[in-house]
Amino acid sequence: MEEKSWLGADLIFDLDADHIRGAGGLSYPDMLAQVKKEFIRLVDDFLLGDLGFGESELRLVFSGGRGYHAHVSAEEVLQLRSHERREIVDYITGTDLDIDWVFEERASFEKRFGDRQVVQKARIVPSASSGGWRLRMREGLEGLLGDLRSLDIAEIKERYPSTIEVSDNRLVSLGEAVRSNKGGKDVGDLILEKGNLEDLAPRDQALLLALVEQDIKTGMAGQVDEPVTSDIKRLIRMPGSLHGKTSLRVTELTRSQLEGFDPLRDAIPWAFSDDPITIFMDERQDIKLRGERFVLEDECEVPAYAAMFFLCRRQARLEG
Repeated sequence: MEEKSWLGADLIFDLDADHIRGAGGLSYPDMLAQVKKEFIRLVDDFLLGDLGFGESELRLVFSGGRGYHAHVSAEEVLQLRSHERREIVDYITGTDLDIDWVFEERASFEKRFGDRQVVQKARIVPSASSGGWRLRMREGLEGLLGDLRSLDIAEIKERYPSTIEVSDNRLVSLGEAVRSNKGGKDVGDLILEKGNLEDLAPRDQALLLALVEQDIKTGMAGQVDEPVTSDIKRLIRMPGSLHGKTSLRVTELTRSQLEGFDPLRDAIPWAFSDDPITIFMDERQDIKLRGERFVLEDECEVPAYAAMFFLCRRQARLEG
């Protein structure tokens, strides 16, 4: 034991339904689809995008249960310690992202009143050529400005949860300010064109940035299980093994395979036959497995692969 030493560990990201807002109330197939959508965003926007890993450095794996794992095996990450891995998670999730760093305040113009000089400051919008969170927030701001011009108050409050605390009159006022015309252009267009918020009143700037920070940032953040990524000694499911709570195969995927992957079709082991087995359902189930729809209740006869799925999920019994 004394001769053993830690050699390194893949940088692992785990994403399942527990980390996806609203996924808890979905059916199992819908939950899997929502988790895959968020996992693709994690891979494309952050791992291949901001962090710059190559596809050859990633191993993407369906966990066999409620989510996916991404293993990064690039040489430069193998020796990272827990606190360094935690910082990567903080970047992906936008933890402690400083809105004043994203939308910096700079001098816009100066005015002189006799011997007195007044410097007008304005919030700067990140340029379209910026990267990382600055570009992400610019794109989010662009979407928000479009919504303020096109949606009614009820739709805005549904799409941007933090506006529940904002009066309808304030939102109407902000929408009117964004739609107002200056020099033949909407202020919303001028904000992006000029790259600053100087055409909005200070109170409108404050509300706009609050919506960006509270709703846009939250919606654009990646979702991962921080303890899994920061743990340098964690055991994780091996591809090819079976998940005990679903009977589904832990399946390794390429990025191109991920798009069309359906766990309830592609992760059912072919070793499980079509031989009929009688099971007793605990409650009615309606689900597609291997492309075949099963609507089941009470005593029923199903193929062995379907029986294994329902038994492992504790939705059925072998005896009545």
